[in-house]
Order: sequence, then structure tokens, then C-alpha cells
Amino acid sequence: MAARRFAAVLLAALLAPMPSFAGDLPQGDPAALGFSPERLARIDAAMWRYVDEGKLAGINIAVARDGKLVYDRSVGMADMARGLPMSSDTLVRIYSMTKPVTVVAAMMLVEEGKLRLTDPVARYLPEFAATGVYVDGGPDAPKTRPPKTPPKIYHLMTHTSGLSYPGRYDPTPVGQIYERKDFFSPTNSLAELSRKTATIPLTDEPGKYHYGASIDILGRVIEVVSGKPLDVFLRERLFEPLKMNDTMFRVPADRRGRLAELYTRGPDGKLAIVKEGAGLGLYEMDARLVSGGGGLVSTTADYLRFCQMMVNGGALDGVRILSPKTVQLMTQGQISPEHRGNLNERAPGIDMGLGFGVVEDVGATGRPGSPGEYGGGGAGSTQFFIDPREKIVAVLSTQLMPGSTYPLREDLRALIYQALVKPGE
Repeated sequence: MAARRFAAVLLAALLAPMPSFAGDLPQGDPAALGFSPERLARIDAAMWRYVDEGKLAGINIAVARDGKLVYDRSVGMADMARGLPMSSDTLVRIYSMTKPVTVVAAMMLVEEGKLRLTDPVARYLPEFAATGVYVDGGPDAPKTRPPKTPPKIYHLMTHTSGLSYPGRYDPTPVGQIYERKDFFSPTNSLAELSRKTATIPLTDEPGKYHYGASIDILGRVIEVVSGKPLDVFLRERLFEPLKMNDTMFRVPADRRGRLAELYTRGPDGKLAIVKEGAGLGLYEMDARLVSGGGGLVSTTADYLRFCQMMVNGGALDGVRILSPKTVQLMTQGQISPEHRGNLNERAPGIDMGLGFGVVEDVGATGRPGSPGEYGGGGAGSTQFFIDPREKIVAVLSTQLMPGSTYPLREDLRALIYQALVKPGE
């Protein structure tokens, strides 16, 4: 039965016209845009394998080149219990794919002269003036010293501020302190989160890569500088202009029916619903915390518009968000090799730009791609990447935690690039 369905899907992928939905981008002819329709069908086959083998409930992938949609397919369910099919307008928790959005918002303030990358964080958040660097000791009585260089705004954007995340991300004494502070509690306001975080030692001297709460705190900087709550600023200055109408921090009742279920792999290896933790409280209407580091819900269609704005040099459909030179700065590697910490252990060949991971060495990544390709992913196995050399943008939506459960992201890149038979010069 599965084999017959598999064959039918492949045939349909080759013969049927593709829906022009994701991101409201115009439909493109894959062959004219350098993609082999037969090779694109391999993406369908791979998605069905993940679903048929019970690894994922559902998945949607959309790809565009030169601003035109060349692929938009969904398989499986967004919610198996409700029988809700996966689609380009399924709402998914994008977790850390929130981070590039927050950095773009901060760069808008930089362009307006209201914020400088070299400004100390304490200029806007005075609570960080006394934050020291961890030296030794346990979580009850950590010993610290003053930082040689106080954390600056660009440190927040590159995860080089010394800020960390709770124990499940950082098992050190510093991570344990984050855990005790209940860092991800939805009852915190962003101002309260900032004050709590400032009482926790920096895990490293500013300048060294360490993934953590940097962009959550950048969200608070945006509030202070703009005079508006982060969610209001993003809605007014980014989401409404880009027509990202399904990107939000809170999911209202009239849209809950489109929200995908969040799954994990249970003890028996089968899909199980995540019922607690995982920041689930952040998406409730009564939550106070607006997490610029991981709190957004979005859709493939919306996030594709964000990506298309970036690859276009900061503009989409006549709306300019950033200048081309700002986009160029954001998507260049910022961290010298000796300061990358465990970055290249987790992601060989990757450097950090401002809010984005940037491919520096294609060979070291162990997968096809282009120098200067940039992107990111979320804890729910979502992913996006932008290839300015090939003018390709791609977004993957699903809901499985943790994101490292299966090599889904590696498969996506390989499948898209193998279908590109006419690369640019």
C-alpha cells in the first residue's frame, strides 16, 4: 500500500501544476529557473519516508528562486489526533528562528541612528553594568571577576556576550543558575527577564561564542530604544509591512485551529505529544514574556516572505526594511576562529553573522551549498536558508523536538541542491 502511494506521489509531483501559495510569491517554472522537476520530486519521496516511518507527523517545504516559487509541498498531518493536514499556512512554533527576526528589528534602529553596534549593553540596560564573568565555584556561590570588555550590542547579535541558557542547554554551574532563575517562565516580563539575567555571571569573556540568551536580551534593548513593547514594534515595523500576517507571539482563539501539535520521540520510538515544558506557555494569550530569542509562531508562507526580503537586499514588494549594505554586513562572518568556542564543533564550516549562521567553508560543512549562504533553525526541527549567490530561499516547517532527533536539515539542503541543475555563474 505504501509503495503504491509512494509511486503515485512521485507521478503527481512530476505531472501536476504546483500550488502558488507560499508567501504569495509568483509561481515559477522550475525548469526555467534551473531546477529539474524530476529531481525536485525526490524531496517528496524523502518527506514521505519520514512520515511513513513514523518519524514525523507532517512536513512542509517551500523553495523559491529569483523571487518565484519553484516548490511547495506538504505531506502528513499537522495534528494527527485532529486529522489536520500540514500546509504552507500551518502555524508552527519557530523557536530560535525568532532570533534573526529580532536582529533585523534591532538593525532597523541602528539604521535610524538610535542604536550603535558598539554601544555597551549597559547603556540601555543599566542592570548589566555590574555583571561579572564566572571564574569558579558552584551555583550557590559563584566567584566572578569584572569583564575585560563589557558586553556590547554586536556581542548580543553574535552570541558572544557571555550570556548562556538554562541547564539543559548548558550543564555548567552558570547554566544551573539560569535553571534556578526559571529563565523561560512565561510569567516574566521582558524587563524582569533582563534584570534576572543580569544577576547571573557571564559564562565567558565577551567576544567568545556561547549560544544563549543574547538575543532575548536584545529584544529588551529594542523595547527601551523604541519605547514600544517588542511584540508591538515587530508587528508595526516588520510583520505588517511585509504582510507576515500569521507571525505572532500569542495564538488567538480564532487561529488555534491552525496550530500544529508539538511532538517528540517517545520511549518506544514512536511519536508522542509534548505536553509540558518546551516553552509551551509562551504561546498562551495570558503569557507575559515576549521572547525575542524563541517565542514566535509563524508559517512557511510568512517566513518565506522574510527570507525573500533578505535575499532581495532588504526589500520586498516595494517595502524597504533594511538597506542592501546593512544586509551585507549582517550576513558576513563576524567571529575570528580563535573566538568561536564550540561553534565549529556543532556546525563545521559555519561562522556567525548578525543573527544568522553563515557558511564560510562549504567543504567543511560536508554538504552542498554556496559560500555566503546563511540561515538558521529552531528547536522544533524548523529550518530556513538563504543562498544569495543562487538567489534561493527555502523554509522547512514541522514540529518535532529536539531538532537534532533526525538529520532532516542536512537532508533538506542536499535534496534542494541536487535538484539545482543550472547553478549561477
